[in-house]
Amino acid sequence: MTTAFRTTTTAQKTTAFRTTTVRKTPAARRSRFGRLPRGAPVSIFRFRRTSLLAALALLAALSMAASLPVSAAPDAPDRLSPTELRGVLNKLIRRGGVAVGHNGRVVFSHREGRYIPASIIKLATAMAAFHYLGEDHRFLTEVHRWKNRLYIRGFGDPLLVSEAWRRMAKMLAEKGVFKQPYRRLMLDDSAFAPGQLVDGSTGTLNPYDARLGALVSNFNTVFVQVRGRGRQKTVTSAEPQTPITPIAARLGRRMRRGKHRINLTAWKIAGVKYSGELAQAIFTEAGGRFARKAGRGRVPPSAELLLAYRSSSTLRQLVGGMMKFSNNFIANQLVMAIALQAGGKTPRAGGGTPARRSAKRKPARLKTGMRLVREFMVRELGISGKHFTLIEGSGISPRNSISLHAMLAVVDAFHPWKELLKTFGGPPRVVPAKTGTLTGVYSLAGFLPAPPGGRRPFVIILNQRAYTRKKVFQALWDAYARRPLSTGPQAVQGVKSR
Repeated sequence: MTTAFRTTTTAQKTTAFRTTTVRKTPAARRSRFGRLPRGAPVSIFRFRRTSLLAALALLAALSMAASLPVSAAPDAPDRLSPTELRGVLNKLIRRGGVAVGHNGRVVFSHREGRYIPASIIKLATAMAAFHYLGEDHRFLTEVHRWKNRLYIRGFGDPLLVSEAWRRMAKMLAEKGVFKQPYRRLMLDDSAFAPGQLVDGSTGTLNPYDARLGALVSNFNTVFVQVRGRGRQKTVTSAEPQTPITPIAARLGRRMRRGKHRINLTAWKIAGVKYSGELAQAIFTEAGGRFARKAGRGRVPPSAELLLAYRSSSTLRQLVGGMMKFSNNFIANQLVMAIALQAGGKTPRAGGGTPARRSAKRKPARLKTGMRLVREFMVRELGISGKHFTLIEGSGISPRNSISLHAMLAVVDAFHPWKELLKTFGGPPRVVPAKTGTLTGVYSLAGFLPAPPGGRRPFVIILNQRAYTRKKVFQALWDAYARRPLSTGPQAVQGVKSR
């Protein structure tokens, strides 16, 4: 679907009630969003000394008025007009922009420019993944046998967690794979090119800095419980489904008492090594026998395929989790999966053995996947390439940038999947939206309530130190939530008609 965004050339004037404008004192010009603009209608009641009869008459009149039925108008007197909204935003925004759309057109735009979007760019990454892979796509992990060795080959499943390894172990045990002993368990992560670093990642222990990989477990992290001190220190797994491994125990001994989620790649330990230890421990619990520690190696072309395991979650479900937790690792694993699919490296039915088919293609690279994401935005969303620069797909890179109206076009295109977004705000101002946060960056993109049959996307991008995102959102809500719109907008320059 394609949509042309347009901007209005005339100011929208929506006045539901007229009031008498009187002299405005500084106190009278204040509102919950700050000082009102000049010319705003203000009613000031001044009480003078009155007689007792006059006071009683006034109370009687008020009682009668309270007993009459009252109907709320769609545009209440306290609704912000576009002019008033700009006055509020000027006080809240030093560097940044705000835009609101309605059914494919821009109805309000404040400080159109190009900004760092942070995590709201995940909307574009998710739609590109839906386009190239399909909403029902499930990531694949293969188990092969060659002579007296088992091989596991990964294709970037971001949900290769301990529970998935246990499901694989159960399937292999039911097939009788563990009836014979094996010399070694080998892991093949050749589907991804080595050293795929994400711009913006800092190499910390935080899980969102975890390195990408074709065969990584538990988001490339370990979760340990540390007890005691010195020689009395003990390290156990902090989750029952995950056995403790040598790598996890060694890293845990470096930590203080308590529970710690540790990013493996921060310690220059390949995630595939941990995957080998974890898989071998779980396979051993299921009856597997291995003479040596897990190693690393490519699947031989003549290897026998024993199991083609598909992730328990569809891509749509995976994206829902990514949006809920704003998982940067998942976002860029999706970009790598796009590169795999476009390059033909993900095995398909027919055409020789999976090992031979996979060996014909080059390993996937992040820059290849991002090129395909950018092509999707240009060709499918109709956004001019000169209006954005995307280096990676999670939003963690400060080198990502996008124009305000281009980002609004992305949000509008995400409308069919808006139920995948978390809710933002508090009653009554609650909307489905995606937040984005970096140092000096606060963004928000989602959908305001619209009249039946309509869609009203909005985007807030603040590239400033002051955190005013919530107040800006409240102002947008009060100005545009469910507001009837009747003006005729114009097309946005630089954004192709869709």
